[in-house]
Amino acid sequence: MNPHALMRRCLSAAAALMLSAGALAVTAPAAAQADDDKNTLLIATDQEVDTFNPFKRRFVITYNTSIMTYETLVRMGTDYEPVPGLATEWVESADGLEWTFTIREGAKWSDGEPLTAQDVAYTYNLMIENEDIRTWNIDFAGNLVSAVAPDDTTFVLTLAAPAPAEVLTREVFIVPEHIWSEYPDPSADDANQPPLVGSGPFQVTEYQTDEFVRLAANEGYWDGAPGFDEIVYDYYSEADAAVAALEAGEVDVVSGLNPAQMDALEKQDHVTVNDAQGRRYVSLTLNHGTVTQDGTEFGDGHPALKDPVVRNALHTAIDKQALVDTVLDGSGTPATSLIPSIFAQYHWDGGDQLVQFDIDEANRMLDEAGYERGDDGIRTMPGGGDKLSFRFYHHADNIAYATIVQFVTEWWTELGIEVTPEPIEQGTLNDLAYLGEFDIAFSGWGVGPNPTEQLGMHTCAVLPTLTDGSERSSENSYCNTEYDALHEQQKVESDPDARAELVKRQQELLYTEAPVIWLYYQNTTEAYNHDKIGGMQTQPSEGGMITGQQGYAWAYVSAQPQAAGDDGGAPMWVWIAVGAAVVVVAAAAAWFVLQRRKTADERE
Repeated sequence: MNPHALMRRCLSAAAALMLSAGALAVTAPAAAQADDDKNTLLIATDQEVDTFNPFKRRFVITYNTSIMTYETLVRMGTDYEPVPGLATEWVESADGLEWTFTIREGAKWSDGEPLTAQDVAYTYNLMIENEDIRTWNIDFAGNLVSAVAPDDTTFVLTLAAPAPAEVLTREVFIVPEHIWSEYPDPSADDANQPPLVGSGPFQVTEYQTDEFVRLAANEGYWDGAPGFDEIVYDYYSEADAAVAALEAGEVDVVSGLNPAQMDALEKQDHVTVNDAQGRRYVSLTLNHGTVTQDGTEFGDGHPALKDPVVRNALHTAIDKQALVDTVLDGSGTPATSLIPSIFAQYHWDGGDQLVQFDIDEANRMLDEAGYERGDDGIRTMPGGGDKLSFRFYHHADNIAYATIVQFVTEWWTELGIEVTPEPIEQGTLNDLAYLGEFDIAFSGWGVGPNPTEQLGMHTCAVLPTLTDGSERSSENSYCNTEYDALHEQQKVESDPDARAELVKRQQELLYTEAPVIWLYYQNTTEAYNHDKIGGMQTQPSEGGMITGQQGYAWAYVSAQPQAAGDDGGAPMWVWIAVGAAVVVVAAAAAWFVLQRRKTADERE
């Protein structure tokens, strides 16, 4: 795209933001009321809770509340290494099939009941015996044979095949048997409602839709009570409103910032900004044909997208580096697959398979495959028939995605492809995606250091059995027996280097068949009020992130209240909001991009 086109996009984005700035001046965000007698850590969120059932968590807000409410046997350390959690030690049998864990003595549930190995066995047995929970977690649960507690401090897990990495890094949140055994259906979304009973450092006590999630500190936590009395996730439907609230001291932590917002916040004396390598990707899901496990096709995706030539031509006509440079202002890297480069051991860099941006080559691919242009310049299916006219769904409230759509639409138009962009509310978009009623749509996930769960979303085993969109374990109906064989091998491969090679081969298959086009790995861009918060531990420990942590909430458990700053001179919220919006618009004209991170797990 030439500089003049870039400037047009820039001015268009700035104009759109100016309109939203006007709305900010008259619309205050919803916020929970903090108790003046408590030290409250306020975190901005733009996402609604999908479920409080930790066996089915998908949205990032659900994941965040789960890692604070519940403990796992083994924590993920500050550098993604296994460290003791509810288990103080563990022993693997010589054949790798039996694991014996010593459960921490003295640990209690937040309601005061003792936590024992029986709770652990109950939790793992839910994954073995409850059909829905097992299906939801099939990659791990499918390898479990038995889970028993010989006594209160000993838990024995038996596997069908050795899988040390899975055992030590799979996040199985231990739930209290005395609570969960009373639920008629532990797999249901409504089986677990606030106030939650858990063993973690904080407990969800209250939730109001479109307003907040409140978590109270667990004063009886075995590892010591946290520094803050409570954590409140405050809901902000507009990213700029959250930024303004941080400036005004009305919220303490904000993440998913675009370059203009980062620049504006960096000028605030009470704010620290952090731009850290992240573990999230943004991608385009292509509807190559949605199908159930028994082969029943459903949905209404365009038939051309079943052709890997078309999918690869679309891939070839995307300049990922341009998106990183503009949409992210360089705070990220072009993506090759679903494992970000932060996890170097498993990341596949594309090698000699790496697609290079080349509009002419993409046109040649389509020409040779018989997709001829009509009199209107739009290509049709080989032999005539349907035009290559694709619906392109994106999140209605995500300016970054709208900007990407503008770029990609211009590139694809040069291929003789008609693109119809349509902004859709996130929940509706997800519903349509799982119903197969789309052509191209955005997706994005946060990835952990164990790749199995993400890779497993592309296996035949998680294809739905129904066509109503209710089963959401598959990313987009990808099914490849070679990929599945590699997946089963890597899960039980004990040699780290050999496992990494298997995982890279899986990624290569996904890349070349292109059911998904991975656009970029974005950095975690965040900011916090250092006048109120100190001592937050990052992950990784050096130069790491605060809000995107995996396996344990190190940042929030380590956070300590600071002396209250002087807020007497703070301007009124309305003026701060307007001022912040103006700064963002001005910065957008210079930086071009307006990037707003919606969620670490948008299809979750």
